Amino acid sequence: MIRCLLLFVGLLTFVSAAAPFPAEDRYDYPLPREAHDWCTITIKTRPPNGPVLPLVLLIGDSITVRYAAEVGAALKDRAYVSVLGTSKAVGDPALLDEIKLVLRQNAYAVVHFNYGLHGGVAGFRSGFADVLATLQRYAPGAKLVWATTTPCQQKDGAPDRNVIERNQIAAEHIARAGIAVNDLYSLVAKHSKPLWDGGGVHYTAEGTALQSKQVAQAIETLLPVPKKPLRVLMIGNSQCPLLVSNRLIENLAESDRSAPAIHITGCIKGGATLRSHWELGVGTNTARGMIAGGGWDFVVLQDIYYVESAAFQPYARQFHELIKSSGARTLLFGTASILRDYPAGFERQHRLHLDMGRELTVPIVDASPAYTKYFGAQPSAERMESLFAQDKMHPGLRGSYLYACGIYSVLTGRSPIGLAAPAAIPAEVARELQQASWAQHQETAAALKK
Repeated sequence: MIRCLLLFVGLLTFVSAAAPFPAEDRYDYPLPREAHDWCTITIKTRPPNGPVLPLVLLIGDSITVRYAAEVGAALKDRAYVSVLGTSKAVGDPALLDEIKLVLRQNAYAVVHFNYGLHGGVAGFRSGFADVLATLQRYAPGAKLVWATTTPCQQKDGAPDRNVIERNQIAAEHIARAGIAVNDLYSLVAKHSKPLWDGGGVHYTAEGTALQSKQVAQAIETLLPVPKKPLRVLMIGNSQCPLLVSNRLIENLAESDRSAPAIHITGCIKGGATLRSHWELGVGTNTARGMIAGGGWDFVVLQDIYYVESAAFQPYARQFHELIKSSGARTLLFGTASILRDYPAGFERQHRLHLDMGRELTVPIVDASPAYTKYFGAQPSAERMESLFAQDKMHPGLRGSYLYACGIYSVLTGRSPIGLAAPAAIPAEVARELQQASWAQHQETAAALKK
């Protein structure tokens, strides 16, 4: 979270006299700003390991600042809410710079904005189109919501004609642009009792709460519908523990704003084959029992590295039929072979899974050729060993991450390039692993169609 507070108190004459930049670079703003000129910015983004939620920005004056915290609390499970609060008036070019400063830092899903209590009506009329154009240019993917300006309390109880005129000016622009409107003016002006505090501009706790509730509701209707998480059952052996315990697949999904969340459940048994998993029966915590329990989107099948087709094919077929009957999809996961079996064992794994993928018409994770891609044409022993644990049989963290990238792409159809990687993997290495995995995923998907 970044927070900055800028206060300019009666220093305009001094700044004009001492400014180091040329006069032509200063704002051409004919009116003096307020004696107490302020801007407060609070930018919130996803914290480490936090849920992937859309970003929302509230723009306005002190009315907005007062209800911002309550709006953020109301949307805490749906969005990260940032605030740009300022006394700059519509028509002041400095306002446009403040808007640009905040919009250029993030891609917001929704921008809820309002200006109207500062400056004159003439400046509002001449400058509102510029404010709108700036929002549309610097937040092209955001859904915009205009909040009508709330009235000030009049001594005679009459309507606030000054605010009504500004809202009418804004309404013409907002209607032409097809932007949603949140009518905060009517909310407080037509309330059964006055909601202002003693100053006649700001509101009591009740008035602020009413506004925050309506703002949160207006924003929530425009937020993207959360994607349903993918529930994945992984059936395998000792090739998988690092993959599951380090949440490698889940972390990739969490770093991809356009992907659904992924929840991995493991049915992992050291030294297991698909045959041994099948023969354990249908009890609790067995592969067959967990599949039959239902609720999975995908079931990943991983056999032991030395398996031959005669032992692999019948159990892959039986598991596939069970998976289909449960309403899930099968994903065949062909791991790399052990290092001393390179390249023959790698080719065996590739051919075995490609043939079965074609027969069952299911996707496969083709990790052996992905490893080979990363190795390169003339790999050094150091580069090859970097994907393995010390025993040179099981994958190390880098090898497991290469697995995760391949599984992620099959589950989502999306590239892992540029997504999250464990801190222990250097950034340049992570990118090479991502690129090798994605290239192999595309090749394998094309090969399955032949």
